[in-house]
Order: sequence, then C-alpha cells, then structure tokens
Amino acid sequence: MTENGKIIEVKRTESEESLDEGDLEDFIPTPPDGGWGWMIVLASLFCNIIVDGIGYAFGVLLPIFSDYFQAPNSKVALVGSLLCGVYLCAGPIVSGLVNKFGCRAVAFAGSIVACAGFLLGSFAPNLDLLILFYGVFGGLGFGMIYLPSIVSVGYYFEKRRAVATGIAVCGSGVGTFIFSPLNDYLLKIFDWRNLLFLQAGIILNCLVCAMLMRPLEPKKKKKKVITEDDKDEMRHHFKVKAQRNRRITTESESSVQDVKTFAKLREAKLMRENKLNEEDSDIWSVPSEYFVKGNPESNPGSPTGTPKIIVTPNESVPNTDLSIRSSIRSQTSNTDKKVTVSVDDKTNESQPDIKVNRPSNGIAIAAYEVQPLIENGYTKVKEAKKPKLHPPAGSQMRVGSYRDIVAHKDDFARPLYKKDIFYSGSIVHIPQFRSQPNMDSYVTSITSIPGVSEVPKSSVWDHCTCLPKSVVDTLKEMLDFSLLLELNFALLCLGNLFAMSGFYVPFTFLVDRAGRLGVDSTDAAFLLSVIGIANTIGRVLAGLLADMKNVDALVINNVALVISTISLFLQPLCTTYELLIVFSVVYGLCVSAYISLTSIILCDLLGLSKLTNAFGLLTLCRGIAGIYGPPLAGFVFQISGSYDASFFLGGGMFLVGTLFHLALHLPCVKRNNAFTADTEMNFIADDPAEEPVAV
Repeated sequence: MTENGKIIEVKRTESEESLDEGDLEDFIPTPPDGGWGWMIVLASLFCNIIVDGIGYAFGVLLPIFSDYFQAPNSKVALVGSLLCGVYLCAGPIVSGLVNKFGCRAVAFAGSIVACAGFLLGSFAPNLDLLILFYGVFGGLGFGMIYLPSIVSVGYYFEKRRAVATGIAVCGSGVGTFIFSPLNDYLLKIFDWRNLLFLQAGIILNCLVCAMLMRPLEPKKKKKKVITEDDKDEMRHHFKVKAQRNRRITTESESSVQDVKTFAKLREAKLMRENKLNEEDSDIWSVPSEYFVKGNPESNPGSPTGTPKIIVTPNESVPNTDLSIRSSIRSQTSNTDKKVTVSVDDKTNESQPDIKVNRPSNGIAIAAYEVQPLIENGYTKVKEAKKPKLHPPAGSQMRVGSYRDIVAHKDDFARPLYKKDIFYSGSIVHIPQFRSQPNMDSYVTSITSIPGVSEVPKSSVWDHCTCLPKSVVDTLKEMLDFSLLLELNFALLCLGNLFAMSGFYVPFTFLVDRAGRLGVDSTDAAFLLSVIGIANTIGRVLAGLLADMKNVDALVINNVALVISTISLFLQPLCTTYELLIVFSVVYGLCVSAYISLTSIILCDLLGLSKLTNAFGLLTLCRGIAGIYGPPLAGFVFQISGSYDASFFLGGGMFLVGTLFHLALHLPCVKRNNAFTADTEMNFIADDPAEEPVAV
C-alpha cells in the first residue's frame, strides 16, 4: 500500500483461489467428539490432579514452613497464594502462547518451568527465595500446564464437551484428595526440601501428558481414484465430442473466424451489461445506512461510473498465505464523500491482481472478503456465495478505514480463534449451535480471525511488533478492559474479587487450625481430602443441574455462594473433628459450583462472542484475589492470635462477593446474550484495530 496517489497492488495467490473456490470447513478442524480426544481427556485429568492437588494441599506445608523459617503465617501464606494466584493471572499470556505454539508445546514448557521452580525452591536458603521459586516460577509453570489442558479438551469436543470437561476438571478434587495425606506421609519420612524435590519429579509426569495433546488437523479430502473404466469413458466422451465438432465445422475458414469474433463480441457485451446492471452483488448488499453512494462523475473515463478491474497474472507469490487484499479510492469534497472505483475490461484467466489508484487525501477500505460468516452463522449478503470483485454501477460502499486481511491457512486451526473454546457446558443449549444445519457449519460460524490494520497504531498492542500476530490477537481479545463498562460484567468481577479472596482461606489454614485444636496431623490433612472429594461430587451435580432445561446456572451459583458464606461464618464453632468433617463436606460441595459454572454464567450474561474476553478478565481478577486473600487472613491471625477471626474475614469476603452476584438478578441489570441474525458484520467495522473479521 503506497501514498500520494501511487498504485496499490493487491496480489492473490493460488492458496487464496482455493479458499475462494472451496469451503472454509476444509481449513477449520472439526472436533471428533471422541477418538484420540479421550486420550486428551485422560492427559488433562492427570494434569489437573498434579497442578490443583499440589496447590490446594499447601495447607499441610504451612506450619512446617512457619516453624522452619520462624516467619509469621501471613508471609508464609504468600508462598501458597502466589502459586495459585500466578497460575490464574498468567491465563491471558498463556492463552496467547497456546494460540501460537499449540497446547502440546506450551504444556511441555510449563512442566519444565514448574519442575525447575520446585527444584530451586528445595534449595532456598530463606523464605523470600522460596516465595520466588515455589510461588512465582511454580505458579507460572502450573499456569502453562493448566490452561492447555482445558483448551485441548474444548478443542477436541463439541457435543460431548460437557462430559469431557467434567471428567478433566474432576482432577482438581481428586488431586486434593491424594496430595493432602501424601504430603503428610512424606513429611514424616523426609524433610520439606526432599518433599519439594519429589514433587518436582511428580510434575515431570506432565511432560508425558503434554505429549498426548496432539494438535487437531483439518480433515483431508480423499482424492478420487480414476479406474480404467473411468479412463475409457473419458476417451469415449472426448471422441464423440471431437466428431461433433468436425461435423459443425463445414463452413469456410473465414466464416468460422467471423462466428468466433461475433461470439467474443457478444460475450463481452453481456459481461459489460452485467457489470452495469448487477444490483445483487454478494459484497455490496450490506445495509445502506453504513454506506454513501458512489458518484459516476468521479471517474469520467468510465461510462456511468462503471468499475474497471485490471487483472494481471501473478505466479511469484508463495501459496502458503491465504491473503485477501483490496482497496478502494475515496475522495473527500466538503462534506460529501465520493468513492470511485476504476475498472478495465481487460481480463486474464490467470490469478487476478487488483490495482487501484488512491489519492493522497483518500481513505482506502476493504472491498473483497472471503465468504463472511459472523458468530451466529448468518451473513449480511443475500447469498453466501463467492464474492464478486466489482461493485455494480451506482452501488453503495462503506467509507471507513483501510483493512488488509491476511489469513494464513494455519490460522483457521488456532484454538483461541474459536469463540466457544472456554465454554465448558453442553453446546446444544447455545443458540449459535441450534441455528446451524451441521457441526461443520457451527465450527465455521464461531471461528473468528482478526484482521490486520493498516491505519495508524492506536492501541498499546499495535506497538507490540515483536510479538506474533496470533499472540497479540489473543492478548487484545482477553485483556479488552472496555468490557468492564458493562454493568453485569463489572458486578461479576467485583463479586469475584471479594469471594475469591476468601476462597483459599480453608485450604490454607484449616489444617493448622485443626492441629491447634489437638487433631492428629494425619487426620488434619484428611480434612483437605474431604474437601477434595466433596468438590469432585459437587462439580458433577452442578453440571447435571445446569444442563437441565429452565435451570439458571447463575441461580445455582448464587445458592452455592450463600451456603459457602454461612459455612465460613459457622466454622469457628466447629471445635470437634466431626464438625470439621461436616464443614469440609459442605464447603467442598458448594465452592465446586462456584468454580465449575463460570463459563456457562459468562455466556448467559454476555453472549458467546464475548466469552473469551470475559474469561480472560475474570481469571485475572480471581488470580489477584487469590494472591492477597490468604496473606490477609494470615495477617488477621497474627493480630488476633486466633483463626476464628481469619475465617470470619473469609466469610465476610464471601458475603460481599455474594451480594454482588445477587445484584445480577436486579431488573436494571440486563443480559446481553440475545441471538439475532441482524448482527453487524464484523469485517466492515469502523475501527479495524478493535473488531475482528469473522470467517
């Protein structure tokens, strides 16, 4: 693209032609809903067992670290809170890496990072280095393991996703059930340094799980095998056609030449008339309120403003990129914007190369797109056929910013370009799925690849030229803070900032509290195991309830939050081991619904198109709350000398968070999950840097 009236050349390669002629389903992988996907589920299950098992069982190590380093519980709690908080906060960054390098590579690297963090932590001479190695490095590695394990399951399953995801995330409760007594047993044999060394070895098992996360490839079309019978039939067909042609050629050579010339003239005339009269062009049928009419006088060399397209052969461009580029000259005169398109009648049957002149004061915009599909599967064109390369005479086109769409064929297989990748429920309840005739159409409709903007850089992400586009696209999508301007999501984030700060209080301090009540260390560690197994059962029950018709996931979530709040306030009254068991069961059952229904609630409140953005911001909020929550409760214990105040603080945090969640039921808080076929097409957005091009 050049300035000052120079020629803008747009090249189209063979791969682009294949994209035009073929279906997008040829490039977008269709989830098999089984097969190797069950191996992915198994790998994800083991990853969750290790990651969440070690993280949630930190409470067993709290008194050990406190005694060894002679440090207050508030500072020691920071070791475990950073481990869990960092792996949540790293979600958007890890998502970008997954979108670029795939689940296998990121989970493999995360296993090495986490293992290194625990190994270095085992040699830490002081608590500060332990916080750095165990908390920060270990948390970052866990984040690089956890998120790919969830994304890979969502990528391999659609119709059975609820079942597959449910099995995978059950590893969280199972891991807590296993690692709590395991840590207590190993601490009776080894010291805490050897325990961290052994845990580093256990984390290396995630390398094997990562290798099982095989990338999902598009279906390869089977080439038809030509048999001898087919060859004989083709020879016969050509022979009959040749004989027919010989019978027709009975006139003189000059007569034949006249007929050919007349035929060419007639064909050229028909093509010319089509260009002048065609009013149903696929591209130019977007609603008129977004356009200004073209002026025939803006190109006096062309009758009635007829478009001219100069087609030139191009064979030098590699066919690895699926690039669709185009531009249109736009001129501004006073308050009127006149758009002119020059077209030449010269055509070539080879691949087209569009050349359009652009004045220095004009704004070039895209006019050619690949079979556009928006999230709901509908398009603004009358028929979803191959787009035309020319606008009809007197047609209308949008005057906006220039957009240059460059889509590599690998982009169609990137997981974070799928709008439902973080959705953990059954997709049969999603309106976008019910509106599609088959699975391939649904997968295509929810796949969105952002375009490349040629306008001046306006976002901080636009200046990150050192990062790959697939990473920047994901970060820009997941960290779009403008979503916080929507009341329902703002309330949800505030609710999680408070509730999540109280979430880790029992996991961190329950074992130490039980020990101070005279409970044996093995029995005290078993309390976390009870929370873990109750958490597993609760996830299954919450999923079954949310899958029922006319059952609101937000209602289930809020009921669970209310019960969790009450249990935390009553926990100081649990002074016997039996009552501590009851508390563990109730708390484990209820908080499971709060965690497992997150994506379903986000989809209900905001719609599928904003799920990735909402999930990224909400995960960030939860990570921040998880970092400061336990140290704050430890600080309260340090001041009061009793864990009663710490659990009251956790209950108070849960109470405030619950009130924010209950506010989502107010009439003034609207849900934005309406599904309409009249959604504006993304690929003609005013701000190309902000809105993606739906493919």
